[in-house]
Amino acid sequence: MFTSADESCRLDWHTRFKIIKGVSEGLNYLHNGCKGSIYHLDLKPGNILLDKNMVPKIGDFGLSRLFQSEKTHITSKFVGTVGYMPPEYINRGAITTKFDVFSLGVIIVRIVAGHEGYSKCEQMSPQEFIEHVHENWRKRLQETMSSYTSEQVKTCIEIALRCVEFDREKRPTIADIVDELNKIEGAGSSAIGKVFYLYCHTADYAPMYPWTIFCSPAT
Repeated sequence: MFTSADESCRLDWHTRFKIIKGVSEGLNYLHNGCKGSIYHLDLKPGNILLDKNMVPKIGDFGLSRLFQSEKTHITSKFVGTVGYMPPEYINRGAITTKFDVFSLGVIIVRIVAGHEGYSKCEQMSPQEFIEHVHENWRKRLQETMSSYTSEQVKTCIEIALRCVEFDREKRPTIADIVDELNKIEGAGSSAIGKVFYLYCHTADYAPMYPWTIFCSPAT
């Protein structure tokens, strides 16, 4: 069970990539695998649980909504978690599939760049931030960082930065994100991308634990 930053720092890159991919697959199912689109609207680390094999489960659907179309929906009821809500929702109450994509972007930044990653990303240009994060991982992994891992780190942070674009039209769809992650997943790696995992509090699963990746990848 992850209860501190020190413990979460033990997660290696493979595990972090597995979490990113698993959460993306789950969100893709919500948006595209159901009859109508389910918008989670409160995607954040506290609502993602890990089982004993570090497989992520999306939980807490208390704020979720089912829409029969992908049109923009306007609400006057302000719900969600500050820091994970997109600007169009904060400013105008606009809800689209890009709401969850924005939240996913913040999560990926924090998985890859640590707790302070999102604030740093706002202070740097996209290219500077990508180089900063990549260098931190290079220092951490040193000679064990393969060209393959290097490409995964860069791609994940690039995806995250596109997800948190102020203009929602510039954000990728969750299907686009899953496609990109599939392309950089090794041919010999496990087929996490082919299975989505959703968790409801009433479901009968093995014990799962809330996770936090709020630490710098470079120590």
